[in-house]
Amino acid sequence: MLDEGDEVLHLQHISNNVYYLPGASNVGLIVGAGQRALLIDTGVGQRSGRRLLQILEERGLSLAAIFNTHCHGDHVGGNAYLVKHTGAKVYAPLYDSIVLQYPVWGALCTFGGADPIAKLRLPRFAPQPCAVDAIVTEGEIEIAGVTMQVVPLPGHTGTHTGYIVSDVFFIGDILAGEAELANSAISYAYSVTKRMESLEKLRHYSCAYYVLGHGGIERDISALIERNIDRAKRTLDFIKGYLAENSADVGEILKAVCRHYGIEIRNIKQFYFWYPTIHSFLSHLSNSGAITYQIKDNRLLWCTVKGGEGC
Repeated sequence: MLDEGDEVLHLQHISNNVYYLPGASNVGLIVGAGQRALLIDTGVGQRSGRRLLQILEERGLSLAAIFNTHCHGDHVGGNAYLVKHTGAKVYAPLYDSIVLQYPVWGALCTFGGADPIAKLRLPRFAPQPCAVDAIVTEGEIEIAGVTMQVVPLPGHTGTHTGYIVSDVFFIGDILAGEAELANSAISYAYSVTKRMESLEKLRHYSCAYYVLGHGGIERDISALIERNIDRAKRTLDFIKGYLAENSADVGEILKAVCRHYGIEIRNIKQFYFWYPTIHSFLSHLSNSGAITYQIKDNRLLWCTVKGGEGC
């Protein structure tokens, strides 16, 4: 992930009244009636908010609303600054709206429900708080003469959401692009189960353009969907196979997964990226009946289900 100071945003046209600003996290911009604009996400940190406001002012646009795909700091970092300086309304999905308003919940959940250490009180985990004016649910919303189709795509976060406008689908972080697939063997997920369901849901949409949260614009995402699903299934199979040979706690499973995929965790931010992701794979396998657990010697151990029995 780029630091806040590395975020550089330059407006690019997609189609009709729809634009985007590629950066560490992509930002969508839709021009509505009366030179009123809508944003989809706001990038990384206050610097992104300042740059977005500059772009709007240079084009004589007033910001009417911000639509957030999810609550992660690299997608909502400019919210607070833009709301303060424009009075724009903020639309966000339910679970993510809580973290937007009370960012401590993001860092707290990351740190196992306890008061997080200072190193996790960073914009990625705890952006500046921002009020949310409306909760988005599946359906259509019309603002400034623009019809926004709301498409729930949970999995990356609990209520991660995509938006379609003028045949352009902003899909947030539910789908890893080519660069992410090349650089990371596993994609972060709040829920592997829900992410797999959302990837299957994406198959049923046919839009002219797809804007990923990270990466470029795609015209056809069918191959990417297949690769994302295959990656997740391979990781599930590896964990299940590992637990067939060894009862293990989550730390041992994380170590095995990292060794298998050649992952090196270099700092605590990376650790708390991977640690909850491993839990999401375990949750999927456990809820599907493929693995179970036991408490032994004051440790929570995971193992495969053998002959209907536990570890």
